[in-house]
Amino acid sequence: MRRVLLVSGILAVMAATPPAALSSPAAVSCPRLEVAPTIDGLLGAGEWSKAAAVGPFILEGGGMPALVTEAWIGFDDQALYVGARLQDPMPLAVRSAASLRDGDVMADDSLTVVLDPGDDGVGIMELALNATGTEYDAVDGDASPTVAWRAATHLDERGWLVEIAYAFGEGAVPADGDTWGLNLRRNAPRVAERTSMTGDATRGTLIFGHPALRCRVAPIESPWYGENAASASITNLADAEQTVKINVRVTGPTRRAHHFNVTKLTLAAGESRDLSLAYQVRRGGRCAVGCAVELSVQVIAGTEALTALRTAPMVFELPALGAELDSAVSCIAGAYKTCALMPEDARPFDGASRLDMLLARWRYLDSQQQRKASLSPDVVMALMNRARALTQDAILLDRELAQAAAE
Repeated sequence: MRRVLLVSGILAVMAATPPAALSSPAAVSCPRLEVAPTIDGLLGAGEWSKAAAVGPFILEGGGMPALVTEAWIGFDDQALYVGARLQDPMPLAVRSAASLRDGDVMADDSLTVVLDPGDDGVGIMELALNATGTEYDAVDGDASPTVAWRAATHLDERGWLVEIAYAFGEGAVPADGDTWGLNLRRNAPRVAERTSMTGDATRGTLIFGHPALRCRVAPIESPWYGENAASASITNLADAEQTVKINVRVTGPTRRAHHFNVTKLTLAAGESRDLSLAYQVRRGGRCAVGCAVELSVQVIAGTEALTALRTAPMVFELPALGAELDSAVSCIAGAYKTCALMPEDARPFDGASRLDMLLARWRYLDSQQQRKASLSPDVVMALMNRARALTQDAILLDRELAQAAAE
């Protein structure tokens, strides 16, 4: 019975808490451009150097895509401008079946700009085009209204390029500080990827005018237990010095998985800096499902913190060794309980020793789990297989004991 209490206590300590809520939607500040880009699909040298970087794009449904999308955004008194490079190692294989305006463009290799000028879910515009420039536009899902926009695409050896200008119209130029709903969504049917700046079909936030800061965040690459780093490039687009704060947050299904790190720096006017931002994937945090890295970049202006960029949660998964061990110890506890409830004369003579051996195996695997940050992925996968085998052995012993008790 003491063993039953021991294992039950282990189960209570290891019980999972509900998954942590992911952060607020992605956001990006949209700087005012002194010179408008030429809408020819070529992303001319320097045309987008003063625009804000959007993203990184996240797989809709979670995870990081195989195909990288880089996007930029800016505005002036005439229009909102979006430029994008949609990387694809097989540019000649992109799908552009739709050839008629307002056709099934979004089923092709396509980029869609979703705009919500009222930031209220009403009058939502979708501006989409495929890799050969066939256009689709709609307001609240209705393709009959005419939207004032221009666009161009270009295919090259690295993928395809997009440039878009959405005209504000007279008296409709946003003021500094105004917010719109925004999402940029890419469809890549050849590799079955749908990606976006928010990681789903919801809209993030577009902040006009300030702060004047360009923040390019690279997609995370294969996080592992322990120390990791996210890459970012920050450019001060203002004509004065700015103080910048970068927050890196790791969230997970338990509090032990959470991590938060802050980096502060001061950038001179026009200064750019490449950064490696450290973050921790905690060993005991059960970072297998529902874990994510999120970055937010702010400019400190007096007592205010102005958001320049907030990424969507970049979800990652690691081998669920902790969960496998939870399952194993639960099955071992069940076998202990079955044995404890049996009449003594019905218990197999080696029942207690076999139970002790199962628990010893679990303790060894758990000790390895505690140091998994120092183990290679191959070693962790080997431990995963051993944990699964332990679970099966515990189930078989429990059944054997239950059958003996019934005879």
